[in-house]
Amino acid sequence: MTAHDRVLRRAVLSEWIKLRSVRSTYLTLLCALLMGLVLGWVDTASAAHNWPTMSAGDRAGFDPVGDCFTGFVIGQLAFGVLGVLAVSSEYRTGSIRTTFTAVPRRGTVFAAKALVIGAVALVLGECMAFTAFFLGQRNLAHAHLSVGLGDPGVLRAVTGAGLYLFVVAMVGFGLGAVIRHTAGAVAGMFGLVYLAYGLARAFDNWSYLPDHLVLSNASDVLAQTHIPPDSPRTPSLGMAFLDLALYLAVALALGAWRVRRDP
Repeated sequence: MTAHDRVLRRAVLSEWIKLRSVRSTYLTLLCALLMGLVLGWVDTASAAHNWPTMSAGDRAGFDPVGDCFTGFVIGQLAFGVLGVLAVSSEYRTGSIRTTFTAVPRRGTVFAAKALVIGAVALVLGECMAFTAFFLGQRNLAHAHLSVGLGDPGVLRAVTGAGLYLFVVAMVGFGLGAVIRHTAGAVAGMFGLVYLAYGLARAFDNWSYLPDHLVLSNASDVLAQTHIPPDSPRTPSLGMAFLDLALYLAVALALGAWRVRRDP
């Protein structure tokens, strides 16, 4: 193991201790769980209860997997806030100076933070996605609407929902590193996740490319088994995965540039 590897390992351990010792981490994740799981459970329970009286159109548009993740529309905000707080809180309190004194290589500090928050967000995002799926299928089973992980597209949709939460957390992390102000970074993340859809719609008369690049549109494709056919505003499955990769790469690249550039 080289000296740089040892420094990175110690930095990762330090960042892990910071993350799990802060109360806001647990409060944020609790909000994500409550909003993400409860709303999905209520939605699937409602679908199972109302299935006999649903119209043919509503039945055709029903997705037994996508409905489990209804709460993720709000729960993703908590993941984004978790990413923001992982880096912005140190700049707010000034403790980042102590961190840079202990580890002078800023790139190493940024990498350690990214590894820790990324690992936590990925594990918790996937756990939350699978939990929401199984809870939803218990409700849907009462109306004989449940599906299994072995059915076509189901495993991809569940893992895609968890992967999306991970990317949202990393986008928040990148914005926190760039803006260095918690409220500003959260506002930017909110706009990127929730408001970009309306902005992209304004360009529909010229091009549907902005719609294909909107993060929320990518999540609609990834977390469902019934992808809307021939919708010009909906990206393909491959494009949706590419969107996640682009957002992740840009967020990390900008965050690393900002951390290395300024005090």
